[in-house]
Amino acid sequence: MSNEYMIGIDLGTTYSCLAFIDDEGDPVVEKNFEQEDTTPSVILFNENGEIIVGSPAKDMAIMYPLERVVTAIKRQIGTDYEVDVDGDRYTPITLSAAILRKMINDFNDNHGVEVRKAVITCPAYFGQTERDATKTAGKVAGLEDVTIINEPTAAAISFGFGAGGEGRKRVMVYDLGGGTFDVTILDIEGSAFTAVATDGERLLGGKDWDQALTKIIKQKVCEENDIGEAELEDDDDVKQSLILDSETIKKRLSTAESTKGTLTVGGKKAVYTITRAEFEAATAPLMQTTLDIIERGLASKGFSISDIDDVILVGGSSRMPQVKNGISQKYPDANVRVFDPDQSIAKGAAIFASAHNWAGAEEFAAAVASGQEYVPQEGEITVHNVLSKSFGIKAMYDDKEMVSNIIFRNEKLPIVNTRTYFPIEDGQTSIKVEIYENSAVNNDGGKRIEVIDGYSVGEFEMDLPEGVTRNTPITVKFVATDEGILVSHVDCMSIHAEYQLQNKLQMSDSEIKDSQGLMEKVTKAND
Repeated sequence: MSNEYMIGIDLGTTYSCLAFIDDEGDPVVEKNFEQEDTTPSVILFNENGEIIVGSPAKDMAIMYPLERVVTAIKRQIGTDYEVDVDGDRYTPITLSAAILRKMINDFNDNHGVEVRKAVITCPAYFGQTERDATKTAGKVAGLEDVTIINEPTAAAISFGFGAGGEGRKRVMVYDLGGGTFDVTILDIEGSAFTAVATDGERLLGGKDWDQALTKIIKQKVCEENDIGEAELEDDDDVKQSLILDSETIKKRLSTAESTKGTLTVGGKKAVYTITRAEFEAATAPLMQTTLDIIERGLASKGFSISDIDDVILVGGSSRMPQVKNGISQKYPDANVRVFDPDQSIAKGAAIFASAHNWAGAEEFAAAVASGQEYVPQEGEITVHNVLSKSFGIKAMYDDKEMVSNIIFRNEKLPIVNTRTYFPIEDGQTSIKVEIYENSAVNNDGGKRIEVIDGYSVGEFEMDLPEGVTRNTPITVKFVATDEGILVSHVDCMSIHAEYQLQNKLQMSDSEIKDSQGLMEKVTKAND
């Protein structure tokens, strides 16, 4: 059937959400087969060779060995993590694709269509590898055209939707999800959304609050029920229960000052009580880390909180009272609001999908590479992000290898910048261009960052023309598109080389096709 819809997907660590634009032109969250607005990002491999995703997987997880249940896979995206189940190998890409496939299956069945295009969100500070992996997961899930947009930008689009006439606003999006955290400052003016600065922590989110709560539960169970800690550590059923119970207790403490829970250990039911005050005391260092990141984000552009019109709290974990209270205590004059924490990102992605010039993507990329201005179509939402990482090449300075950054984190995308280098010796026949990614911010005009502060993301060899000397210029141009995709151009006299940064874990077309076969195992709950 024809593709009548373009969808937006918030692919989350603990929960994922899919939205589309309805006949009235409004963003609407699609309910999954279980009639839920969000789908738990939990994957279960049952004994029948089926891949079960969502609430059924979460509910049955306690009945299966830990190795047959996958949670929080977003934290592994872009890494070489893998699991082997019944002889099949699954990577973060294929596991993420299984979550996407479940949601897309449900949408297709509900609407009698087969969607082929989607906007999928990712944290603003994700680097090249993580973005490529997310995009590939969409293709493995069966999508033909995937656009990546930053989560806080999507939330800002949702926030600004229909707010025309309010004039220009500068907002800070505080996005505390299940496994990731970032802070992004954006300017909103009509249908133009321009990121100004971003900062974040890849491994910080609600899961870390859950782990802190797990420690409290263990302590309470042992102290109040005369149970040894070793009994908890050696029981896989207890471990599974603690994962589920910690999330449940956390949610209860968002609305109650205290709550009770039970844990079955060795056939004995242990009752415990936890207060919100105990929970907030245990997680105060985590909250402080998010406040430090807010401060870094402001300082990177010389802002104070008075330069921000609204602080928007999104991501399910931002519902915790300590989040709004903590920000308000540190910044009493800030206008802090919890804004549709579970759905705003997916809705913003859907709004962007509906107003995105899909056919003009190549035209846009060509315009950026040539330094020309891209003129948006009428009604098209324009998004200008900032680069989430700095990129440079390895170079020699005073007989020491350094990373010489060419484009910097928090510079506005798209970016085109050129720097000149020189051969190390006369008559040099070739060079190796090694590209490094790091977190440097160009606050003081600094151009050199030691290699230890970054990591290699790509390299290529280039032959040099005959007769070069140590004074022969080699120009290196980095072009970063609005999606943060990096292309390098190197010129030396008559020789030109071009290289698009490749994900070292990127899958070939044949590997994608093979992995799509695994998606047939993702069960449709209504089959």
